[in-house]
Amino acid sequence: MYKIIYYHYGMRLIVDGVSSNEYPSGLTLGELLRLKDIEPVPWLVISINEKFYKRESFDVTTLHDNDRIELIYIRGGG
Repeated sequence: MYKIIYYHYGMRLIVDGVSSNEYPSGLTLGELLRLKDIEPVPWLVISINEKFYKRESFDVTTLHDNDRIELIYIRGGG
């Protein structure tokens, strides 16, 4: 069975320094990643307003107007 969710668009988020008002209110971090076609790979770390979130919490972390989301990819080198 499908669950229909209605969103009100117009929430402002700042994702990697780019501001946009095109996000639905009530959006979770996991939904944001899916909207932007971002795969939550093991080397991706995400912070919201300078607080880091565990991968297990992505689908239950609700975003709010004016949140600043940073996608940080950890790279190894030698």
